[in-house]
Amino acid sequence: TKILKNFTEEGLEKIEAENKEFDPMFHEALACPPSEVEKDKVISVIQNGYLLNNKVIRPAKVAVSAGLTDAE
Repeated sequence: TKILKNFTEEGLEKIEAENKEFDPMFHEALACPPSEVEKDKVISVIQNGYLLNNKVIRPAKVAVSAGLTDAE
């Protein structure tokens, strides 16, 4: 859409978080479920985050893998 194109031209970009290493500078962890995925990897994005001219204007809200628990 035209408005999205205008925002992008002004320096807005989506924070890519899925399958990335958790970084508190860009991500806000809302859940840390046990998972077969490596510990501290983002396993799902709950709400997209955005940068404006390389500054975080809203961190991505994510679920982060806690790794396998001792019981597993």
